[in-house]
Amino acid sequence: MDVEEVEEVEEVTEEEEEEDNSGEEMDEDSDVVADADKISIVGSHGDATAMTFCFKEEDHTLGNSLRHVINKNPNVDFCGYSIPHPSVNEMNIRIQTTDKTTAVDALKTGLSNLYDIVAHIRQAYVDDLAKKEYVEFEEIA
Repeated sequence: MDVEEVEEVEEVTEEEEEEDNSGEEMDEDSDVVADADKISIVGSHGDATAMTFCFKEEDHTLGNSLRHVINKNPNVDFCGYSIPHPSVNEMNIRIQTTDKTTAVDALKTGLSNLYDIVAHIRQAYVDDLAKKEYVEFEEIA
């Protein structure tokens, strides 16, 4: 996920969130919303603790980072991702959880935690850059 895409994540009110959900399970208190066209659930929804999600127009950058963050959750038994084919611009992520949480909640928590990490890194970069403690080089053509 690029920095521009991270900035596009919007905070919405509960009323706007209910309109955007289009039938998918989301908590009313969630402040990070993904576009319904960006994420879909693959396969049947019979077991809420084991689901596969398909992210459109994403690759290893988001897949590996999100897998790592989700696996840190103690209520997650398994999380893995795959790119179905190099010419297909999508990424699948499989999440299996304990009975204490659902796969949807684990995904939302993982996305929120990853967002917080990226925001912290970005702020640390901006703060360090503002110190102007770097050397500028002339570019030789």
